Amino acid sequence: MRWTTLFLLVAVSLQAQQKTGKTIGEVTLFGEEQPKVEAATKTEIPISKAPAPVTVITAKQISESGAHSVPDLLRLVAGVNVRWNPMVATVDIRGFGENPFSSRVLILIDGAPFNSGDTGGFPLSPAFDLFPVQLIKRIEVVRGPGSSLYGENAYWGVINIVTLSGDDLAGGSAQLYAGGTRDTAAGTLMYGNRFANGATAIAGVKMQRTMFPLEFWKDDQSHFRGTDVFVKGTYKDFQGEIYRHDDNLDGFSEAFDIPGLPPGSAFTSAHRIKQTMDTLALRYNHAPADAKLTFSADLSYSHRTGMHCAACHALPEDPAEFGHTANHGYQAIGDFRLGIRMIPGHEILFGTELRRLDRGEHAKELTPGGNIVKGYDKEAVYAQDQFDLIRDRLRATLGLRYDKKTDITPEKTSPRAALVYTPNDRLVLRGGYSTAFRFPTFSELYQSTWFINVTSPFATFPLAVFAPNPTLRPEEIQTLDAGGEYQFNPTVSGRFDVYRSRVSKFIDIIEPQLTPQLTGIGWSNNPGKGTITGGELEMRANLNGITGFANWAHQTGHQDGGSRPLEFVYAPKNKINVGAYGGPWNGWRAALEASWRGQYVAPQFQYLLHSNFTDPTIRPLPSYTLLGARASYDVNAFGLKQPVRLSVIGQNLLNKKPDETVLGVETGLTGREVFGQVEVHF
Repeated sequence: MRWTTLFLLVAVSLQAQQKTGKTIGEVTLFGEEQPKVEAATKTEIPISKAPAPVTVITAKQISESGAHSVPDLLRLVAGVNVRWNPMVATVDIRGFGENPFSSRVLILIDGAPFNSGDTGGFPLSPAFDLFPVQLIKRIEVVRGPGSSLYGENAYWGVINIVTLSGDDLAGGSAQLYAGGTRDTAAGTLMYGNRFANGATAIAGVKMQRTMFPLEFWKDDQSHFRGTDVFVKGTYKDFQGEIYRHDDNLDGFSEAFDIPGLPPGSAFTSAHRIKQTMDTLALRYNHAPADAKLTFSADLSYSHRTGMHCAACHALPEDPAEFGHTANHGYQAIGDFRLGIRMIPGHEILFGTELRRLDRGEHAKELTPGGNIVKGYDKEAVYAQDQFDLIRDRLRATLGLRYDKKTDITPEKTSPRAALVYTPNDRLVLRGGYSTAFRFPTFSELYQSTWFINVTSPFATFPLAVFAPNPTLRPEEIQTLDAGGEYQFNPTVSGRFDVYRSRVSKFIDIIEPQLTPQLTGIGWSNNPGKGTITGGELEMRANLNGITGFANWAHQTGHQDGGSRPLEFVYAPKNKINVGAYGGPWNGWRAALEASWRGQYVAPQFQYLLHSNFTDPTIRPLPSYTLLGARASYDVNAFGLKQPVRLSVIGQNLLNKKPDETVLGVETGLTGREVFGQVEVHF
């Protein structure tokens, strides 16, 4: 990693003498046009005008990268923390990983919310990935609170996955990927095109078999088998898409060796864990460049059928109920927007969001006896004005959203203000104030099942149980941030961002007593307040044949008041990422990516659990580097319009096996793997 960083710094100095051009915003890695982004304002704007720090991962970077999943790509983004727990990869942005479900990050697919109605985070659990990377056009990562536009879940930030359209592909593509130590094999087939009437269509299917990248699953040879099907069409101002994800996962049995428990005790799950997620979305966007009024709307519907969380945590409590799939209800969202450009220099947006959440049979694992609110309707209105204070130089963004009270959530108001200043053609400066909230989820309010079950030859009983807390209040965050980007020349740019966030009413885990006995675990609003201070620095260079980036993120946290510690867990103070991509050289291409994560700590209770209830001492977990590489060769064969690409991909080449999440089971990463990949375009 040090050699790659040195290479980039030398490249910057060599290129600093080149003639500059009139360009604004960060340098693109592969000479592409500057991307426009939507997630920062719900309007399509150049990235240089975004009122919040935004990082874009393009389709070109995805195709050149050795990363093969959305979480692996996000590891390389400054200010984003990714870690694996047994259920799913957890993502936070400028925050800390108290919650395992990424419920403080809003996940969008083509602008439509994709978060779970149960846990608030990843829409599936267990979940291997968010969305097939082969079908992604770009990923927009917005750092900082976003409730002024999006309401709940946009707490640490927003991730918008923008999918390919038919004219992006303009033909067919097939990819085979296999190898590693987890019996991994994946195949993707896609086809898309533009028709004579201007309509486009794309369809893709991905099938994969693997294991989660943790020793916990590998020890039991628990295979994950998943299928993704995606269809999308566009015609004039309309866009429609259908996405289905279906998977099943072999269960597990983890032996216990805790003093006082009977010999042969184990933590067991259902024999097979299954789930299906169906998502439908329809978008209308009528926004001609010279129109005084614009109209847009997003309609989305998602439905999950699958196992209860209790299939892993509490199967022996009620095998007949928790050992099979169930209807987990649906979430329907309508977002309607009116844009007004009648006032010179102003771009005003009015919007309203209507949401219906139905939890289906999820209530069977909640309390008391399923007698809870099983769904609710929510309404919100918002307004935003982007306007020039100094024409083409100083632009302001003001926003405000009001979320109406529901059967289980109070009303909330979320303001935002930001300035973007462009003093010359190379420099962009920005600063702002933003707020966000997160409503407690159904699971946090009402979960009432065993948490860790013990099955032994003599008895079956819980080691801990969930204690519901229907009195939880929404979390709140307020953030001040400032930053900017400077282009040294058209091929070299740098960016910096600093921020200070204040969190209150933070929902953290109330752990069991520090003894191996029957006791409760649940969620509670921490009475103290926390402050997170940090920043990011990134350099980008796009040279002849070689391109890359190096970024550094730093953050610290401290607590103000409160009778209970607010644990800033799983968030390293320092994090460094480096990516370098080269080629083509006579058909050869190469990539090198490294992510270094500094020391971090886990919750205090997990140290005791991990030591079989012998040592509660909090000790920093060691730093580590995940190193990946890719070598590809393009072969002209079979008369195809594009060469066949053959790749060898190495992941975790330094064979690091850190515990990214500390639990009472083996959660270390699985170590070094090498894969082969074949790509064909037709």
